[in-house]
Parts: sequence; C-alpha cells; structure tokens
Amino acid sequence: MDKNLAELTAGAKASLSNANNKPFNLATPRRRYVGQFLDILIAWAIFIVCLNIVNLLYDEKNIASLLSILPAFIYFVFSDALPKGQSLGKRVLNISVIDSTNSHYCTLTQSFLRNILTPILGTIDAIFILSKKRQRLGDMMAKTVVIKND
Repeated sequence: MDKNLAELTAGAKASLSNANNKPFNLATPRRRYVGQFLDILIAWAIFIVCLNIVNLLYDEKNIASLLSILPAFIYFVFSDALPKGQSLGKRVLNISVIDSTNSHYCTLTQSFLRNILTPILGTIDAIFILSKKRQRLGDMMAKTVVIKND
C-alpha cells in the first residue's frame, strides 16, 4: 500500500500550480484522509459536549439535540477558514487549505463550499483525492487545494 501511495504522490509538486506557475506541495491522500477523520472526531466531540450541557439546561430532548448539532456543524463546515487555512485536524498534520488561484488561505466562503456537501457525497468525494490534482469535488467548487506546509 505504501508503494502505491508513493507512486500516487510522485510528481505531486508539478501536478498543480498557482497563477505564478509556482508548483504547490500538495498534501498526500493519506494526510488528507487522516485530517478529515480527525475533524470528524472533533465535530463529534463538540456535539457530545454540547448535548450533555444542553441536556442539563432543557428537558425537551428535540431542542437539546438540535442545539447540540449546530456548533458541531459550524465547526465542520467552517473550520478550514481558521488561521492559516487549518482546521484542528489539519494543524496536527501540518497541512493547509489555500486558494488555488492566488495561494491565499481558505476563506469562510471557500470553507463552506468545500465542506457543505461532504456528508452527502462522502466516499464518492473522497475518491477524487486520489486524482492527479488531489482535489475533491468541494475543492473544485471552492477553487482550493490542500498543501503540506514546509
């Protein structure tokens, strides 16, 4: 498996470049998958903590569930717009989301566009990370790439 990943990552720096023709140091599929997994765990943790807190405050379980989902959803959808284009999972792995046209860090709008369909597209979207440009459908919509920080 490592050999296959090595083959996939060979030439990654030349597979996509910004407007100045400077090649991006694209994050490996493995790093991207692990980062996504960590961010899902973080979103779940936010949900569980909020659910416990809200359950103490409200007797109505439907309201508690709804109020608990909101912070987790906000983290999941907008976390790539945190400083340096790094969600907490990406920060651990030293990768960032940047605009593929100007190399600026991911904006709130781009983070929304690249993440909003992830729960719906799931595995189909994840397969696109294996392409030469390593862009999920969300990355293509938001015009972003995920890079390894030097």
